Amino acid sequence: MRIPRFWAAAEGSGTGPQGERLFRRAWGWSMSSTAEALTVAHEQLRSALANVLSGTRVGGYYPRAPLREPILDEVLDGTEQALAVTRNRYGAEVLNTDRLLIADIDLPELEDQAGDGWLRRLFRRRPAREETPGEPPVVQERVAELERWAAAHPDFGVIVYRTASGLRVFVTGVSEPTTSAQGESILVELGADPIYRELCRTHGTFRARLTPKPWRLPGFKAPGDRWPFADSRSERRFQRWLDDYEAASRGYAVCRRLAAYGRAPSVWEAHIIQRHDDRALVQTVLPLA
Repeated sequence: MRIPRFWAAAEGSGTGPQGERLFRRAWGWSMSSTAEALTVAHEQLRSALANVLSGTRVGGYYPRAPLREPILDEVLDGTEQALAVTRNRYGAEVLNTDRLLIADIDLPELEDQAGDGWLRRLFRRRPAREETPGEPPVVQERVAELERWAAAHPDFGVIVYRTASGLRVFVTGVSEPTTSAQGESILVELGADPIYRELCRTHGTFRARLTPKPWRLPGFKAPGDRWPFADSRSERRFQRWLDDYEAASRGYAVCRRLAAYGRAPSVWEAHIIQRHDDRALVQTVLPLA
């Protein structure tokens, strides 16, 4: 797992195929220094301007390009990143690790209730709400499937969480989960999203959101400013947003544990699970967001 610690931007303009003047900004990244990140940024800028000149259309870089997220906290195993908490583009904290297989399973039947449909996103969807006791049939059926999967794979441990729009599954005891054929096969069997699987392969990390999606909180939307900030005014705006977001988040959890099967986790796995559970407020009865 290699999450860049340093980022820098390079800007320039070029002439398009019809003679139009087009502006481009490119980001570069580095594990070691801002200077190296700036060198990468200029390389990315040259490539982008060459594409402008030739009229080549280049698709979005996600999920292949490194994720431009500040590292809020990290745990090292020697010199290697074993766990890192970052803040994603819409302001939520995210756990990143290569020591534990993590898969989110979306359940379309729950997406509208959680406010994750594209139409609700367009019109600033409703906040999360308290659920009635007991899990809906679609969740019960999927958990039963996961229980059968765990019984068929006794060498693994399986922990199942309920999220606002589906399930989150931790699988312990997988050797080199993010890079191995075994890890990829498990993600496919569990029904993980193809883009998420590509992100795991490319960056050597699994991800689990630890704090609510802002649009699930009353009166909230994603921040308008993104790290690294353009200037001090942008940074101050984001800090005001963050203060309000963290205050509003205290009334919501990200997931709750439903079941656990199979073998106990290793020391590293147990540490990561505990960090996840504490920050995601798993043990509370708060509504999910």
